[in-house]
Amino acid sequence: MESVVMEKQMLLWNRLLVWLFLAVAGVLGAVFAPQALLAQEAEASTAAAAQQPHPPLCRLGVNALHGATNTFDEVDLAPLRVGWYIDYRAVPPEAPPSGVAHAPVIRISRDGASGYVSSPRGTALQQAIADNPGADWIIGNEPDRRAVPGGATDDLLPSVYALAYHDLYHTIKQADPTARIFAGAIVQPTPVRLQYLDLVMRSYYEQFGVGMPVDGWAIHNFILNERSCDHYKDAQICWGADIPPGIDATDGLVVEVDQNDDFDLFVEQIQRFRFWMASRGYGGKPLYVSEYGVLMPERLGFSSDRVNRFMERSLDYLLNTTDQALGDPTDGYRLVQRLAWFSTVPSGEFNGYLYERDQPNAPFRLSPMGENWVAYANALAVETDLYPVQIAFDPPAPLADSGNITFTVKAQIANAGNSQAARSFTVRFYDGDPNQGGAPIGGPQTVSLAGCGDHAQVSVVWPDVAPGDYRVYVWVDPVGAVGETDKSNNLKSASPLFATDQAFLPLLFRTPFMQ
Repeated sequence: MESVVMEKQMLLWNRLLVWLFLAVAGVLGAVFAPQALLAQEAEASTAAAAQQPHPPLCRLGVNALHGATNTFDEVDLAPLRVGWYIDYRAVPPEAPPSGVAHAPVIRISRDGASGYVSSPRGTALQQAIADNPGADWIIGNEPDRRAVPGGATDDLLPSVYALAYHDLYHTIKQADPTARIFAGAIVQPTPVRLQYLDLVMRSYYEQFGVGMPVDGWAIHNFILNERSCDHYKDAQICWGADIPPGIDATDGLVVEVDQNDDFDLFVEQIQRFRFWMASRGYGGKPLYVSEYGVLMPERLGFSSDRVNRFMERSLDYLLNTTDQALGDPTDGYRLVQRLAWFSTVPSGEFNGYLYERDQPNAPFRLSPMGENWVAYANALAVETDLYPVQIAFDPPAPLADSGNITFTVKAQIANAGNSQAARSFTVRFYDGDPNQGGAPIGGPQTVSLAGCGDHAQVSVVWPDVAPGDYRVYVWVDPVGAVGETDKSNNLKSASPLFATDQAFLPLLFRTPFMQ
């Protein structure tokens, strides 16, 4: 009998130990769940990377000339490591390859003297928006280029492009507020074409009474002759990009055919456009070079070796060049966030194609230029660079004699890496330096960002703060769950301002008598 009692006591004791273990584990799990979850995600991400040694990179893109006889089964984008592509359509003829984003393009054509027609439009456009949540939409394709055979360009007066942009911008934003709208898509950012964009913006203001809302700019960056065919009437003189519609000029950029791969001009045009963006109030916004390459054929002296030299120099420049005054602050101040090389396959006599075949029914293979692209792309490491961009307080400057204040602290967090896949991590706020015993403000918040300047805002309520001197810190990935190229920029601080005086300034209103 005594042994039975002892056995029951042991059983109850074991059950109690198990219950205590589970309870403690539950508490610890609640405390450390975000860190454990991130560790699991990091392990899963590492395992996925091991299975895919050369994953897509968000900065690399291509102009995909695909259709019924040129599908992604025949022209595989995976070896190119592109994270996005353009096919000059809003609705692609086939599903994008896994891990590769399709950037929808809405084409615009003239309808009478001052009207336009978009493709797609109506129900088809609404369906395209619904099928592409959060997409980067490009409005138009070379609206600054007078009509060419085949309808490859949009050929729009500045006032018509402004009207079309307004309508399409608001149509897309109303259906999908998370979409980003990119304007421009001009042939090349030369002075005469920046004049065209200035006319677009002026017309937009005149028609709608507000500045032109733009989430980002897309440009093509070719080096082509700009001479008026209406004036010269000689294709040997006016070859290239012509003069934009709506501009009364005979000459813009005048170059020779042999300058089609002039790297110095290529760089000059990128820098010119970034300066133009800043001077027009769009500084720091994303810039996509959505089409570029070497167009001139081999018979004019542009061998694959020559194209490859330009390819490598241009990729080096576009992927790495930064400017603290002109670049995108959410992308490490890079001048260019994404690029798209022209093109996947041959189109007429245009050069630069990455795939080729010997005859119409033969399988596609990498061209010498495609092999060079693949070699360059495979040498690129996958990078993640997380950091806080800026910190703001709301209210921004309360009066010190108003008593205790409840602040909302906001921080913009960015990823300047090159990964097409998003990475998850935590962000925390602190009153004081966390490395010196600073106190947490609120709890950890989980954020997920891809590269190329992807960013998000996080915020925390900081209650009942007495007026005084404070230093608030934002720490990105404090548990070190994500491997990064630069951990030194993960911590940023700012101080709230308490005002000592309040001033009331008069409001000025424009009257019919003020000029």
